[in-house]
Amino acid sequence: MQNFKKNLGFNLLLIALAIAFVAGCALAYLAYRGGYSSDLLLQRARKDQSALLQGHAFVPGAPAISLNEDNVAKAAEDVKSLEAHLGSLRGAIAGNPELAIKGKPSANSAELSALLRESVDGWRKLATDSGIKLSATDPTAFGFRRYIHNQGTSPKREFQKVDQQRQIIDFLVRQLIESRPAGSPLFIESIDREPVETFVLIPEGKPGAGTYGPEPDTSRNEIDEFLASRTFDRRDLVETASFRVRFVGYTPTLRTFVNKVRNSGRPLAISSIDVGLTTPDIQKLLASASALTPAAPSSPTAPAVVGNFFRDEPATATNGAKPASTEDKRVLVVPRKLSAFVVQVDYLSIPEEKPAATAEGEPKK
Repeated sequence: MQNFKKNLGFNLLLIALAIAFVAGCALAYLAYRGGYSSDLLLQRARKDQSALLQGHAFVPGAPAISLNEDNVAKAAEDVKSLEAHLGSLRGAIAGNPELAIKGKPSANSAELSALLRESVDGWRKLATDSGIKLSATDPTAFGFRRYIHNQGTSPKREFQKVDQQRQIIDFLVRQLIESRPAGSPLFIESIDREPVETFVLIPEGKPGAGTYGPEPDTSRNEIDEFLASRTFDRRDLVETASFRVRFVGYTPTLRTFVNKVRNSGRPLAISSIDVGLTTPDIQKLLASASALTPAAPSSPTAPAVVGNFFRDEPATATNGAKPASTEDKRVLVVPRKLSAFVVQVDYLSIPEEKPAATAEGEPKK
């Protein structure tokens, strides 16, 4: 210790040199490891580059496609062609912009609630004036039951979308009323809609996170609200607003209504049609002498005629009698029956393109 103290400066210098030597060795090792890692990354990049230049056979037996200038130019042309095709598809789906149905962007909660009540009253009056039957005890609210039967209720959000639904239902109601042949019975049971204003924000980790979707508890939905099981909706490509038209009538009414919707020029699509039997109560409601076609009475002297059910089929008489005249050959084979129809209609629209996010540090224009 005495010698250390006598040569304190020299010993401290030796200690400093030793520490510097150890630190230099550590830095040299770290530099070596970094250089080795960089060399591995460089070899991997060169390998990937070589694979790209040599090409890749996408189909077994086909020549490999390499990343050369010609192929890059062709790929760029394909991208432009696909973008143009996507634009044409978007235009075909959206249809004529002048026929698009859009809600009022300025509508607020109180104004929209008043519009809904006014529209429902107008649709009921229009149906009554046209001789169309509604339920006598609980007439349809045309998809807005929650606002008609609960005084003071008003949408909390999505004002424009709800007003758009109101305008679409107005179009469907008028098309259905105009589709009824003169004197034909028609009973409007309901027009249902998707309750978009009750949709909730989908949490992270689930499909469609960050967007609004149906609430998990669907039991709170009104009887004229539904969640479509079949839809044309495709995220980021096509948005839909689904409606379900339920009515009772004859097949010509359904056929005319479907054709009117298809040929309207508006972005509407028929996604499903269900046909069933109606209830006896509705049959009694729609029964009238002018609506029902009675079977033609058979002549007591004319023989029973069999055949002529299909076109050009010869008629044969029973008991060896001669065939009756042309006027006597028509017999009622299947009586006309009222049917209950459920038609789902989707209104298609193109989502608005969101602007690309600017790079970090890039000034916003």
